[in-house]
Amino acid sequence: MNHGTLAELIFPTRCAGCGGYAGRLLCPNCTARLPYIRGPACLRCGKPTLYDVEECGQCRGRVRKLDLCRALALYEDPLRRAIHRMKYGGIWRLARPLGFMAATSMAPHLGGGAPCVTHVPMHPRRRRSRGYDHAELLARAVAEALGLPHRTLLVRTRHAPTQASSDLKARRENVKGAFRAVDGPRLPREVLLVDDVMTTGYTLSECATALKRAGVRSVAACVLARDVAEGGIGGKGSALFSVQSAARRCR
Repeated sequence: MNHGTLAELIFPTRCAGCGGYAGRLLCPNCTARLPYIRGPACLRCGKPTLYDVEECGQCRGRVRKLDLCRALALYEDPLRRAIHRMKYGGIWRLARPLGFMAATSMAPHLGGGAPCVTHVPMHPRRRRSRGYDHAELLARAVAEALGLPHRTLLVRTRHAPTQASSDLKARRENVKGAFRAVDGPRLPREVLLVDDVMTTGYTLSECATALKRAGVRSVAACVLARDVAEGGIGGKGSALFSVQSAARRCR
């Protein structure tokens, strides 16, 4: 018996989605139950729509510098639980399988291009506290899966509260001017920007703005999850809930 098998017997791996002793980080049942986005979507922000649109009402005016966004799935359980455990529960190894899955949703939209993959960076203080940058790990996995180069192209210039705890106005202010392109070698012309969740799009848009100011021509985004709720806007009876239901029917 090898050491890996022995360790699995003593400390069996729990699924990050359901918590069961699955022997893997995401069990087959949770993988099958992810709320995949397989139907039409907004090209700009990745939100499920009734038909493909270049820009939807939710992202209009917010993500002007972002050329494209694709999300693997909706920000719902079991993916929401898995992302939370990857970010806050120390299960950094989840980034590789989740990044590989996100890459499959992005691959058809590369159009034969070969962008450089980068990530939305943490502030150094938060990275030291957590011990790793989950977005960087996701980006490295996406780059590996797509056979593309990975470089750190952005720096977060100031510390701010987490976006999840902020309202719409605060989200915009939290990230306004909070990123700059790294100094050094010339930046690539095309960039694939990776993060875990897109909600308002302010963070990704600010990153794209910083990259384009530094000479990048196009910026596409690849995220694990698209959160369409925006603080409860997407409740039953709303247009967002109807679109979300339509997305489920497409799965």
